[in-house]
Parts: sequence; C-alpha cells; structure tokens
Amino acid sequence: ILQPSNIVMKAISWICFVFSLFSCTQGSCHIYGKPTQDKYSTKTPYQYIVDNLKTDVTTEDSTCENIQYWSIIRHGTRYPSKKAINIINNVSNSLKQRIIDSENTKLCSKDLDLFKNWNADIPLEEAKNLHREGIEELIFMGERLYSRYPELFSDYHPEDFVFRSTNEQRTILSFESLALGLFSRPIANKVELEEPIKPHDPLIRFYKLCDKWIKSVKKNDSAKHEYFQFINSQYVYRVRENISSLLGFSEPLSYSELESLYLTCNFDQAWAPKSPSPWCGLFTEASLEVMEYIEDLEYYWVDGPGYEITRKPACLLISDVYHNFLNATKGGREEKGIFYFTHSGTILKFLAFLETHTDTDHLRSDNFSTMKNRKWKTSKIGPFSANISFLLQKCDLGYLVCLYVNEQLTSLPGCDNDNLSLGQVCGFSAA
Repeated sequence: ILQPSNIVMKAISWICFVFSLFSCTQGSCHIYGKPTQDKYSTKTPYQYIVDNLKTDVTTEDSTCENIQYWSIIRHGTRYPSKKAINIINNVSNSLKQRIIDSENTKLCSKDLDLFKNWNADIPLEEAKNLHREGIEELIFMGERLYSRYPELFSDYHPEDFVFRSTNEQRTILSFESLALGLFSRPIANKVELEEPIKPHDPLIRFYKLCDKWIKSVKKNDSAKHEYFQFINSQYVYRVRENISSLLGFSEPLSYSELESLYLTCNFDQAWAPKSPSPWCGLFTEASLEVMEYIEDLEYYWVDGPGYEITRKPACLLISDVYHNFLNATKGGREEKGIFYFTHSGTILKFLAFLETHTDTDHLRSDNFSTMKNRKWKTSKIGPFSANISFLLQKCDLGYLVCLYVNEQLTSLPGCDNDNLSLGQVCGFSAA
C-alpha cells in the first residue's frame, strides 16, 4: 500500500511527465505561429515596403511649389509564368504530400495541418496576369500620391497627364488601378492611356530591343558565372540539408526541389502578405538570406550593375526626366504627372544606372558573408510595384529635383544635400 506522501509524489511525477510531453509537442512547432518574413527578392509583396514607409516623405521646405511628378512603376503582384504554374500545381503538390506522409518529420501536427489545408490549382490562362493583390497595391499607391500632392492630382485633364504602358495585361491593369486610387472612380474611367507600342516600347522596355545585351548577358550563361557558383556552394547545400532534416527526408532536397519550394513560398506569400505561408515557414531567417542572395546574384549580373551594357541604355529614362523637367522650367505648358508602367528589368537597370544602390564591391559567390549589409537587395529595391519617381519643385532660390525609390526620398549620388536632411536634392538649372 502506497503511503499518502508517495501517492502525492507519484501524482506530481505523472503531472510533470504529461506536462513535459505537452511542452515538447508544443515546442516542436516550426511553422505554426511564425511571423511573416520579407526576403523574397522581386516577388516580395509591396505591402512590406509600405509597412516600413516613413509617414513624412515630403521635403522639409514647404514653401516650394510642386511642378511635375515623373514616375516609372513596375506592375503589381502577378500570377506566375506558365512554367512556374506547372511547378506549383504539380511539383509542389507532390512535395506537399511527401511532407504530410513523412514518418520522421519534426513538424508538429499544427504545422502539418497548414500543409493539409493548402491547395494549389492555378489556371494556366492566368499566367503572368495581375493578381487582385497587385490591383490593391496600385490603388493604394494612387491614394497615397493624391494625399501627398493634391495640388497636382486634384483634378484630371488629358493634357495634364501622360500614362504609358507596355502591351501587357499586368501593366495595363496596373495603370487602371493607379488611376482609380489617384482620381475618383467616375474620373478614373475617363483617364487616357497612350496606345502601347508593339512589340516592345523603346523607352520603358528598351532592353528587349538591345541585341547586344540579349546575346552577351541575358542568353550567355558565362555572364551568370557567380550565380552558378553560389548555387553549388556549401551555403546552399546546408539550406537543402536543414530543410530535409526538418521534414524527415532521408536525402537532402535537390536544388531543383529547393527552387520549387522557394518559388511556391514567394507567390503564396505575395498573394496574402499578412498571412504567413507554410512554405515560407520552412525557411529560417538564415536560410532566406541565402535564397535572397541567390536571386540578388542573378539580378545583379543580368539586370543590375554587373555589366556596363546592362545599365548604360537606361540613360534613355533620365533623358526623358531631364527634357520634361526642362520644358516645365521654361514656362511652357507641361504635364503635371507622367506615369510609365513597366517591368522589373527596367526598374533594376534604371537603379543600376542611377547608382543609388550600387555597392563598393561586386556581388560574388565568395563574398556572401561580407555582403550582408549590401545595398543591392532586390527584396527592398525591386519588389512587386517597385517604382522610381522624380519630383520637380520651384523654390525661392531655383528649381529642385527630388528622387524617390519606392516612395522613399533617396540620395542621388553626385548631388549636394546639405540643404536638406531627408535624402538628396539637386539644384536644377533652367539655362
């Protein structure tokens, strides 16, 4: 017969044992309750940029008069390409089943439920079309612009605006969405878009017409040497190994499978920025830094500062800014707003030309560890709905030009910013 003290001790031991099991089970969740992360390269939702915007994005000198706003905007969040849709619908659904069926998984039941409740059946006909999240991104962007510059956008007359887009559903619908936010609905329906230039617009998609760039960079694997080196590095192998271990797989994921997983994470998260994707939850912060660097390497050498032939043709855009602003300073009738709707390739090449996010060292496969604080982070500078804008102001001492990258006042290399603490502003001569 157990003594009362022994009964109490037995009961306490049993409670502790049960509690330890409960604690272990609860502590083993790796995805459930995990917050969203933001390292998804050019597939990063613009909402994450907006969340970090400073509330005051205007210049300090409120005595200046806003004359003209020039902006080039990437389309909003879209659907994947046909190839990517097939990967998500087939490869990722297969991976999902392997994750659920794995007997050695380290995921908890709540983690697994997230995958069980996840489904993908993306229609092929939606390939690269604008997603409803992208529509909202541009509507809200238009509303923010109106609230900042009501004197420019309070009413609409066709002669006061230029709206120009590439000949793609995602850019044309992005224009319509921005107009809806910028003006009221009855007016937005009357806003005129210039007839898109076919097959490619020589100003806002110039690289599609540059045969030298296409041959020497875009379709030349040797131009992406650093990218190929890095995907075969120990950094990437460890990501494959760690995720495989988490999922209880006997062999590390292949690089192709890792790509599929990251691709699915990117779009799944972009379509619902506030709801953490289970696919993204499989990546630790360190793993996402590696995946982001893979993307940054490729964009750096294909669309960024890596080669002169990539960035120099973007001079067409700064020439367009200059001539529009010059006309405005000479007293002639000039538009209040100029808006171009384009693609990530244009945005990244223009940023490379402006050198606003160019690092001292090239991005390479062997300097990942020393480039953690690099400027060239496509998650920050080239997300969905990325934009580059110039604002012309008339002030007592002359004209000023302000540069905004993703609605944030940004330093323009080579200009004097002693007169303002927010970003770089250059004096503009009308001579």
